[in-house]
Amino acid sequence: MENEWIKEGNILLESKQFEEAELLANSILGSDPSNSKAEFILTQAWIGMGKEERKKGNFQKAKEYLGKAYEKWPLNENIRKELAELENSHLQFKKSPMPLRNNSLIQNVYNKSTEDLTLSVNLLRLEIEKLKTELETERKEHTKEKSWAWAYLLLGIQIVVLFGIFSKISKL
Repeated sequence: MENEWIKEGNILLESKQFEEAELLANSILGSDPSNSKAEFILTQAWIGMGKEERKKGNFQKAKEYLGKAYEKWPLNENIRKELAELENSHLQFKKSPMPLRNNSLIQNVYNKSTEDLTLSVNLLRLEIEKLKTELETERKEHTKEKSWAWAYLLLGIQIVVLFGIFSKISKL
C-alpha cells in the first residue's frame, strides 16, 4: 500500500501537482515520520511550488518553499542555486538603485551551507561511531555464541568419555 502512495506521489510530481504531492507526503509522514521516500516527495513538492511561485512573481512565497526544501536538504546544490537565483531575480524585479545589495540571502545560504556541512559531517561521525559500537557488540555476542558452542562440544566429549568408562566398568 505504501509503495502505491509513493508511486502516486511521483506521478503527482511529474504532472506538476505539487500541492497534492505535498498533502500526500505529509499524510504518509503522519503515519510513518521516518519514511525517506515521503520526505523526498515533500522536498520535491516544495521545490516545485517554489519554482511556480517564482514564475508568478511571488518571490516571498517562492523563498518560503525553497527555504523549507533547503532546510530538509541542505547539501543540495540545486536548491542553493535556486535560492541564489531567486534573490537575484527579486533584486532585478525590484529594480533597486543598488543592484548589488548585500545579497544577504546568498551569503546566508553559503554560511548555512558551511554550517550544515559541518553539522552533517559531525552527525555522520556520530552515526559511524554508533554503528561501530553496534558491530563490536554484535561481534562480541557472536564470539560468546562460539565459546558456548565449544563448551557444548567439550561437554559432549566428556559425556561420551564417561559413557565409555562406565561401559568398561560395567563389563568387569
